[in-house]
Amino acid sequence: MRFSAPPLSSSVPSSLAGAPPLSHQVLVERVLTLWLHENRDTHSIATELGIDGDEVCKIIEQSEGRRP
Repeated sequence: MRFSAPPLSSSVPSSLAGAPPLSHQVLVERVLTLWLHENRDTHSIATELGIDGDEVCKIIEQSEGRRP
């Protein structure tokens, strides 16, 4: 009897297939640290963290009590 392994995408959690994703709370803290304490622009934050620029803006707006 021959067994075949399941496709890699279904057998390996996405966090192990590439760079592990940051938890949302860690991501929020990192975005706000870069924004507030390092005076970074949204594009450079998005590039460094590997997320979409819209997500960076949403995090900043929510921290300021605004709705995105």
